[in-house]
Amino acid sequence: MHSIWRKYHGALIPWKPPHLKLDLTEDEIRNNIKEHKSFFARWTSEFDSKKQSLFWYIVNDKPINIDEYSVNTRSKINRGLKKLVAHKIDKSLLLNSGYDVYRKALKRYNVVLNNLSLSQFVNDLNSLDENWDFWGVFDRKNDQLVAFSLNRLVDDYCDYSTIKFDPEFLKNYSSYVLYYSMNKFYLNDENFKYVNNGAKSISHQTNIHDFLIDKFKFRKAYCKMELIYSPTFKSLVKVLFPIRSLIKLIPFNSFRKLYVVLNQEYIKRLCDEIYKEKNNIKTTLVLSNGNFKSGSTWVKAIVNEICNYQIDSFPKAFQNPKHKNWIHRFKIKDFLLSSSSKESLLWISKTHIFQSSIINNILINQNNIKVINIDRDIKDVLVSHYHHLLNSKKISSDFNSYFRKWGKFKAKQCIDYNKAWKDYDCLKLKYSDLQNDNTSTILKIADYLDFKLTNEKIQYIQKETDIKKLRHTSKQKNLNEEDWFYRKGIIGDWKNYFDNDMLIKIKDIESNNLSFSETISYFIKFTFRLKLKYFLYNYFPYLYVKFDKFF
Repeated sequence: MHSIWRKYHGALIPWKPPHLKLDLTEDEIRNNIKEHKSFFARWTSEFDSKKQSLFWYIVNDKPINIDEYSVNTRSKINRGLKKLVAHKIDKSLLLNSGYDVYRKALKRYNVVLNNLSLSQFVNDLNSLDENWDFWGVFDRKNDQLVAFSLNRLVDDYCDYSTIKFDPEFLKNYSSYVLYYSMNKFYLNDENFKYVNNGAKSISHQTNIHDFLIDKFKFRKAYCKMELIYSPTFKSLVKVLFPIRSLIKLIPFNSFRKLYVVLNQEYIKRLCDEIYKEKNNIKTTLVLSNGNFKSGSTWVKAIVNEICNYQIDSFPKAFQNPKHKNWIHRFKIKDFLLSSSSKESLLWISKTHIFQSSIINNILINQNNIKVINIDRDIKDVLVSHYHHLLNSKKISSDFNSYFRKWGKFKAKQCIDYNKAWKDYDCLKLKYSDLQNDNTSTILKIADYLDFKLTNEKIQYIQKETDIKKLRHTSKQKNLNEEDWFYRKGIIGDWKNYFDNDMLIKIKDIESNNLSFSETISYFIKFTFRLKLKYFLYNYFPYLYVKFDKFF
């Protein structure tokens, strides 16, 4: 038992590294669950799959020298090493000093799972055998322990199992020092196959995976989540799964834990759909996606030119209610499965998709969908949004009034929009790149779509998609927009509109600091209103078009 499973908060989790198969039958797993009085067993299959899923491990399998990191990362590593040092340590040091770091570290997290007492912490450490390495980060001034890592070794694989940082020393770049030192030791010096910083967290939000990908060249190794429940627990999950959204709202720890389990079940079901055998569909749907006024029309114009795209409408049953050459966002799967989609090998649509249900549907059909998602500075988005509302005669006020009534809530929506796409691996562009490095960005788009471009073709695309020209050719090029839609298109125009109070408010919104009344207003203006709009969009398209003119 101890060589296969570990029991973690009532669940059985494999001791085996994720790249090794479990090699147990379902009946054997059910017997293990019963024998150890567990609620469920969770493991993974399809490790490091080419398919993207909602479950992954964060791994690093490439040795890298310090001069290969970015200038920013290299600087922080070197600054950290001047004040701190990281190396392997004896378990006894952690038994004496580790709990204080552990206790301080947990104060930073909003975790659902119970914290360990000192005796539990000591017992857990004492249970670890010779297959574990212990690392510490120390202050060079007084040799104080400021961070530690418990690393499990299996042959040439290393699992960074538990890592804790004293928050006070993060400003001295303790995280940079620890990850740099351990990666260098295991990947460069010891030639390990890979190191693993754990699976996607089901219980709480964490930024560590983004940090490791961005700074230390880690990557997501996608896989399929597998679950088997005890009979009683299976019945409980089946009954409560349909009301998991309500359970999420109940502010008690037991319900938060229950929601974690139900969310885990949701991920498992989605994984089942993603890894299910698919029909042999040859069609590719390209979505030029972005928040409203972020540059998705510009991207679609570029994609059209790259692909020499001439189709002026989607089949009638799958058209957006307003624009016949946009896909109906709620019918993407049906479109791909339809005979109509086979009329062309390539379809291109502009979209403003942010709903998680639609994003997950795109994930399920990822073999036939390419998403190009563009992001723009929030402040420039607001200025562009303000002028759009003015020109469409939905408002008639000055920018200050707009900001108070709509703009600050639009800023919150932009942030939520970006969060919705945070974990989806598509081609992610910045509006500033299209402006400042247009040629390189066009080549990125072409490469993502598997097109090769000559220098002459690039110059032609740039000429045809220049904003000044699009003002006059938008309808001709089937981009739907009026000439006033293409305003200045410059970066930093917000400086002519924002005052200091507005800038402070944007920072508050980015930190999720909205008052209760603002939260209610946001719900009405950018949650309830949009839910109503998309209800009409899906079921009463004629009413949606009418509603959208004024709201």
